[in-house]
Amino acid sequence: MRSLRGILAAVCLLTCVAACSNSAAPPPPPPPPLSTSASPSKPKPTPTPTFTPAVSPAKLTGACPLLGNVELAQILGVAWNAREPSEMPPEQIGPGKAFRCSYPVGELYVLAVSGGRSPAAMVKQLESECAEPAKPVAGAGEVASYCYGTGYSSLVVVAKHAHGQLRVAEVEMGRSRADVCESLAKLLGDRL
Repeated sequence: MRSLRGILAAVCLLTCVAACSNSAAPPPPPPPPLSTSASPSKPKPTPTPTFTPAVSPAKLTGACPLLGNVELAQILGVAWNAREPSEMPPEQIGPGKAFRCSYPVGELYVLAVSGGRSPAAMVKQLESECAEPAKPVAGAGEVASYCYGTGYSSLVVVAKHAHGQLRVAEVEMGRSRADVCESLAKLLGDRL
């Protein structure tokens, strides 16, 4: 979205907790018996990271906490990319803050503005980037829509009032089916 392209946010917290124990470790298990067959060993699958979304937090601290990398890939129906999303530093936009999360398959922009601004006006402004008329999405925030931009891009916009703020989320991604755009809009509507 052109109006929020410069929006960047950085608040990804990674916490590592190591548990230490004073008890003696149990003896190691015996080695597996040698196999006489020449079967190749199976590669171990790479574990996918776990993600706990922030569901309508009282204070927005970033865009990435609202939508996980694996979760976005599943919604889009694409292969999960091990590269974690990047949260950019927040940017002050007038009376509000804007956040940006960059995924391997798209961008999520989130704007939080105090007060009672109109969600419909904000969505209408963002729809100006649509190459075709925007299609409304029922049941996603107060106002939500998706459209297709120039080329092969999809734009999903959701706005609602929460915690004394107008919160707007916009996702830019490759061209996606209508049901995918609607699912993403509803998910973000719950999380704003």
